[in-house]
Amino acid sequence: MERVTQVAKTVELKTQVEPFIRKELEKSYPGHTFTEKALPLRRKKDGNYAVHNFDAVSEDNSIVASIKSNSWLTSGGNVPSGKIGVIYQSLYFLSLVDAKTKLLILTDKKAYDGFLTVGDGKLAEGVEIKLYPLPPELQLLVKDVHRKASQEMSQRK
Repeated sequence: MERVTQVAKTVELKTQVEPFIRKELEKSYPGHTFTEKALPLRRKKDGNYAVHNFDAVSEDNSIVASIKSNSWLTSGGNVPSGKIGVIYQSLYFLSLVDAKTKLLILTDKKAYDGFLTVGDGKLAEGVEIKLYPLPPELQLLVKDVHRKASQEMSQRK
């Protein structure tokens, strides 16, 4: 079996897309700086806290965000149940964290519109879903990463 030689560089999403969104959040929330950070969620049976790593957290932990740069439809043109599940997972962790402002940031307009339709009436109170569009060069990067990831998945089948 031929080994996949072209690996989707999803790390580029972390190193380029997320820093861009953190800078945009700093413009939206003046006086705050944002970093990736692990925060406590709920107490475990042993008394310690479970933690989750969030993509953008203000320096005082009052604003917490998860960033998703998913496209919407699958490569086959279907509603993306896996992507929807990942978004709900992010919303769940946001619902558990202690923060004044909880944000789910989507960077793709079709994903934003699609999820608002699918999630209508199914979302917990207290988490805002916002669209932060990417500039053209980052949109191309994201599209390329998603294309390569889709090719990898189809080669594995």
